[in-house]
Amino acid sequence: MNKYSGLIVLMLLFVLIQSAPPACGADFLSQIHPYLNVKGQYSDNLNLTASNQKRDFYTTISPGIKFSNMSDRSGINLDASIGYLFYSDYSNLNYLTGQASLDAKYLTSSRFNFYLRNAFIRSDDPREREFFSTAEDNKYLLATETQRAVYLRNVVEPTVEYQFGPESRVGVKYRNNYYRAEDVENRDSIENYISPFLIVWLNKQHGFQLDYGYTNGHFEASPDLKGHRVSGAYMLRFTPKATASLKGAYTLQTFSEDLLNYQIYETSVGISYLFSETLTASAEAGYYWLEPEAGINRDGGVSFKADIIQTGERTRYRLSVQGGYVLDYFTSQNLGFRKFYRATGSITHFLDKRLSIGCLARIQRSEEESESDTGLRNTTWSAGANIAYTPFKWLTVSLEYTYNQNNTNYIYEATNEYKENRAMVMVSATY
Repeated sequence: MNKYSGLIVLMLLFVLIQSAPPACGADFLSQIHPYLNVKGQYSDNLNLTASNQKRDFYTTISPGIKFSNMSDRSGINLDASIGYLFYSDYSNLNYLTGQASLDAKYLTSSRFNFYLRNAFIRSDDPREREFFSTAEDNKYLLATETQRAVYLRNVVEPTVEYQFGPESRVGVKYRNNYYRAEDVENRDSIENYISPFLIVWLNKQHGFQLDYGYTNGHFEASPDLKGHRVSGAYMLRFTPKATASLKGAYTLQTFSEDLLNYQIYETSVGISYLFSETLTASAEAGYYWLEPEAGINRDGGVSFKADIIQTGERTRYRLSVQGGYVLDYFTSQNLGFRKFYRATGSITHFLDKRLSIGCLARIQRSEEESESDTGLRNTTWSAGANIAYTPFKWLTVSLEYTYNQNNTNYIYEATNEYKENRAMVMVSATY
């Protein structure tokens, strides 16, 4: 299916552009903003290894383009760039880099709505950010490499829905997730996912949601996956700003090797609250049960998550905690089921219109179960700070420092431990 993902993007973009309100040439050109980023970075542990660390200064020159004409009913947000990365000492690692993010929508008068998201990246960073997330989210995939290996990922996700009420809709979502790495030790994969959904609000207070998801996964070096997930939720809006929910879900993961099959049952209760137009908070807690077809008997555990998001004009921050489990598939390592706990935070404050400062932090722990309940445990944490100055409307200079560290509880796995100091300076010019 991957060979068709580019065609899907082009076709839906064509529909969205043709359906958008007509605009004069000057208005269209004013929405296109070419830019040039020149970024210098230093790392004292390029490959995130416990010993024989490689350190280097490397430079990335990347021209790009931004386009935005988003309105309430239709539009496109596009940010795409391509560049080249030069290492000072390890020139054999030089490579062509690129990234693109696309968010588009078209809400028709006939109540059929179309949405499209696409994320593309070509990089050699051992840590990969979760797709469809931002730097402010500060969230990364669990799998981490211990080498510089160029990989390519493209995720395209179209959604079509029919809206039959102010908040009621029925639709289907499709996702194609393509991952390919140049290094043979990485595990190439293709995910095809389809999910019909139904959201019905009986009135302003009571609503429910039903979802079904089917995953077809192909892995180069692991057994192929067919997954099924059914979930439902009852929602109670007891004030215009507060909504409570009761959720339940069942997941069945089947592989081409039957001994790897397992099921997950889970339930949770949650609440979300809108403090203001710029401040929202949500919290959820529950329990999950895992039943493997063979091997270790895992009993399950508590699951939870909470988020606070402030999007103010001068101060923005995001705080998030998450616990329970993660399914690490379609990554560089395909670690599978892991108990998982994570806390992330980021804050940006504008001292004035031209100067901003920020900081970010993250800590996460993953656990691999064993018969003795003392499975491999990795704890990763990072902290950093940044500053950005815009002397002119078209020019921004930014500095950033980040410290990263990973520790494990197994002596024989100590080679997975690492420490890294990373610094970055970037000059960005936008027309």
